[in-house]
Formats: sequence, C-alpha cells, structure tokens
Amino acid sequence: MSADNLDAVNLAAVPVNGQIHEDLMDKIFDVSPIDLPFTDAVAKGTSKNFLKEWVREELETANPDNARIDGSSSAGLNDTVVGERLATYHQIMSKTVRVSDRGREVDTVGTADELVRQLIKRGKAIRRDLEASLTSRNIAVAGDGTAAAGKLAGIGGWIGTGQAAANSVRGAGGADPILSGSPGGYPTTEAVAGTKAAGTEANVKAMIRAAYDRGGEVTCAMSIPSVIEKFSDFLFTSSARVATLQSDAPQSNRTNNASGGGKSGGGVVAQGSVNIYVSSYGTVELVPNRFQPEVAAGVGDLYLLDLTTWEVSYLQGYETNELARDGLAENREITCDVTLISENEEANSVVADIDGEVDFTA
Repeated sequence: MSADNLDAVNLAAVPVNGQIHEDLMDKIFDVSPIDLPFTDAVAKGTSKNFLKEWVREELETANPDNARIDGSSSAGLNDTVVGERLATYHQIMSKTVRVSDRGREVDTVGTADELVRQLIKRGKAIRRDLEASLTSRNIAVAGDGTAAAGKLAGIGGWIGTGQAAANSVRGAGGADPILSGSPGGYPTTEAVAGTKAAGTEANVKAMIRAAYDRGGEVTCAMSIPSVIEKFSDFLFTSSARVATLQSDAPQSNRTNNASGGGKSGGGVVAQGSVNIYVSSYGTVELVPNRFQPEVAAGVGDLYLLDLTTWEVSYLQGYETNELARDGLAENREITCDVTLISENEEANSVVADIDGEVDFTA
C-alpha cells in the first residue's frame, strides 16, 4: 500500500485471488484459417460403393499420313481401342464431440451452448483434414475392417502413375507412384521422396508443356506457401524472362499532391508478389495451400493442375450423428465418406521435392 492511498496493486493482492473483478470478453477469437483452395475448386460427385472405379481411354497419336487407296479393302484393318480401368478407395473421416451436461449449462465464454460451438468448430476441422488428404502423396488403401482403415489416394499419389511417365520432375533418388495394375488399378506404391533441390522455372515450364501434350490445360500451380513465395520472388528478378511489372495507377492518383498534382488520399499499389504466370500454354494462378502436407520439413511438391480433371466424390456427405449417452454427457460424431477421382492424371504434372528455403533459379 502506498503511503497515501489504497491502490490497485493492494486490491489485487487480497487473499484469495484478489478483490478486482475479471474483465473477460464474452467472445472467442478463432485464429485458425479454413480456406480450402483445392476442395473448393474441383467438381463434386457421388459414389455408390467404397471402391470407386472408372475407365480412362485416349485417342491414338494424330497421323498426318492417314491415307487410303481408293477402292481398297478394309480386311484386316481394326482401329478400335480400349482404355484402362482405374480405381481408388473411399476414406471415412470423423470428428467426435463429447460435452457433459454441466458443460452445456454453465455460463461459458462466447457461446450459449458449448456442444453447438464444438460441433461448428469440428465441422471446420474435418474439412481441413480433407484438404490435407486430397493434396497429399497418400496412396489408396482398401482397409481390412479391423486394423487398417481405407484411404483415398491424394494428388501426389496419382501424378506420375500414367504410362507416359513424363509429367514429373523429382529430386535425385525420387520415384513416381505406381498403380496396382500398371496399367490400370489404383495407386498402391507411394512416390519416393528425392533429394530436395531449388525449384527452377525451366522445370515448371517443362511440366506445363508435359501436361499440355497429354491433353491438359494447366490453370493452377499449387504448393506449400514457402514454395509459392519463392517462385513469386523469382519472377521479380532479372533472371525471369517475363514482361516488366507495371502499375496502371494514374499519375493523378497520388498521396503526395505536390508531386502528383492529384487527389488527396490517393495512392499507388505496391506490388510485392506475382500471383499469375502466363505460360506458352495458358494462364496459371499461383496458389499457396496451407494444408498441403510437406514432403519433409520445408520441402514441398509444386502441383501443376488442370482442375477440370479432378473430382471429389462422396459416398456419404457430411453428417452429424447422435451417439449413445455415456453417463452425464451428450455425444455427437461428424463423419463423411469421400474419395478423389483422377480423370486424367497425365493432364497434370508435378515438380517434386522443392526446397522452400532456397531461391528459385532460371
């Protein structure tokens, strides 16, 4: 206590826990991001079985010398073709919520019912889990109903499984994933991580071209944030053979009226990144994905995607089911049963094993 008065320090020191009311805001600030760039961008479908199958086929190489002699016989000629039967398994994802009766009734921060708040939060969390699965290197797993759960094959489990074997660039020692049938089947052997290396524009261009040659139109370059940042930074350098960055802000739109002679409160955009890359084969958006798994610490795959060739298919959409009461508690479970269909993995490509801590080069 000070010599002249009773102060706040003295009040806070009163046993037990002081004599000052807590000033606790009745709000919870959620700092968790929930953007789902891949899930939100691709088509959605439905399934009728936990094993999802489809047939992929392609036309033969265009022949400029396709010419027949007038009146010639067609005996022995047969130009029919068949495709390959591909498959993947579904993955059951879940989040379980358990809140006691008292936990629902007490006056809690930020909500009138903690069970409801937890269900909303877990609903967002399960969607983040799905985004991570879809963009992973995971292979398809059938599941045995006892020890092993079924799993879907992610983007990284599909790209490189085609017979062309030209739509991936991997670090030294890396290897493509393998289908169970080769050709045909489902991804059963996971991609082997190679030695991490700096990303290069040459590899990006080559892989965009590889996807184009196999019928793709790459519109999205997706990777972990550090890889996208390094690629964007490279496109600002003199080594990048891209058009000069320019601002189209008019001279009159300046904060400094003396130099700009314009409106007060105006400004010029400070361009600090490149998020659109125009290749010889189309416009590509650079998309960082917070939930795409790293190959190793700071190492990521750069997926070059034709988003029209992917589909997220649901055997069961998101459902919230009530579980049996366990004493003095309410129990709920959120589930979904989902897989990823790769309609044409060869229309996509990957530059794998990129070190996100090292600058891109030409």
